[in-house]
Amino acid sequence: MALAALLTAGHQGGEALVPVVIGVVIDQAVANGSVSTLLLWLAVLGVLFAALSTSYRLGARFGERAAERAAHDLRLDLGRRVLHPGGVAGSGTLAGELVSIATSDAKRVGTVNGVLPFGVAGLAGLLVSAVALLTMSLPLGLLVLLGTPPMLYLAHLIGKPLERRSEAEQERSAFASGVATDLVAGLRVLKGVGAERAAVDRYRRTSQDSLRATLRAARAQAWHNGALLALTGIFIAVVALVGGNLAAAGDISVGDLVAAVGLAQYLITPFSIFSWVNGELAQGRASAARIAGVLDAPPAVGAGEATLPTPAAG
Repeated sequence: MALAALLTAGHQGGEALVPVVIGVVIDQAVANGSVSTLLLWLAVLGVLFAALSTSYRLGARFGERAAERAAHDLRLDLGRRVLHPGGVAGSGTLAGELVSIATSDAKRVGTVNGVLPFGVAGLAGLLVSAVALLTMSLPLGLLVLLGTPPMLYLAHLIGKPLERRSEAEQERSAFASGVATDLVAGLRVLKGVGAERAAVDRYRRTSQDSLRATLRAARAQAWHNGALLALTGIFIAVVALVGGNLAAAGDISVGDLVAAVGLAQYLITPFSIFSWVNGELAQGRASAARIAGVLDAPPAVGAGEATLPTPAAG
């Protein structure tokens, strides 16, 4: 995961440098009419694109590997706990619920390992952008540096409702899976006593409850993404407005203005990454709590204190 974070950070850092290099091209090559300087900086831009593309490809591969390994380890831990001879006391979970926890919840928690490197990459992109803007203009750099922490804190607060509704969604989905598993296992008995209608009605109610929980979680996800997109748009508009005023006042060059506007547009990317990572973390925390409930459950049958006779009779 550390290697994935390093590579994806290199990718986002390279993305942030692209508008900076374009601004340098405008100031040093286009403005002066130097063909050789223009070709030199175009070559630099090509190398930059090759490096950031390679970093993303390798970083995404390592991140996906970390996510799959984490999910696999969780499934193994859950399997060992459920199959322990002592059993699971006080869980009250149906067999289908345990299957859902070992599949869907384990995958969501494992996904956290895959998205965290991209969160680090987003921070790296913001840092490179802030340093570049500080080099061009102190007010622009300070605006990004001082405005980012409140944005991240607001993103955390906005993700709270999504976390709660994701937990309810997973609980209802797992319960529906458990009811379906029980119905299939006891199908012959149900037919024998003529209870098919009652069983169908029970599953229909459970399925409808699961559907309503899923729709509530989907609405929370849409509200979360929309709110973060609105906050991001406001912040980027402020950065572009300040940069335009500085260029109009002659405090920064034309190339600096192009770079500042390009960086303002680029800032959509790290903030979109934060929105995505925050949503995945909210869902991962809810699933992690459900997994911990199974792993931390005490055994239903404690270990005995007597010893087997030697040699064993019979």
